[in-house]
Amino acid sequence: MLSNIGRKIPKVPFKVLDAPNLQDDFYLNLVDWGSSNMLAVGLTSSVYIWSACNSRVTRLCDLGNADMVTSVVWNPKGTHLAIGTNNGPVQIWDIQQGKMVRSMGGHIQR
Repeated sequence: MLSNIGRKIPKVPFKVLDAPNLQDDFYLNLVDWGSSNMLAVGLTSSVYIWSACNSRVTRLCDLGNADMVTSVVWNPKGTHLAIGTNNGPVQIWDIQQGKMVRSMGGHIQR
């Protein structure tokens, strides 16, 4: 049985995601929330990480003008991020070190 006490929903947002040039494409997965309380956002050719713990934004990588980010997804522990690219390779990044640890081919297109 549901009680009459309802959940209070704020009328103003707690945080606002400022993501200029976020592509509106059903087939892209450009935002992912990780278990380590970080948000990954793919904007054109760059990936940004926002930490909910300290509200700090850092640019993880830039693929350059010849490629673009098509997807981002965290591993279950929230320590590594997979970045799918329009040119095909999937890059695995270590977030603590801020370095790519692997690039996997095999895809011709996104």
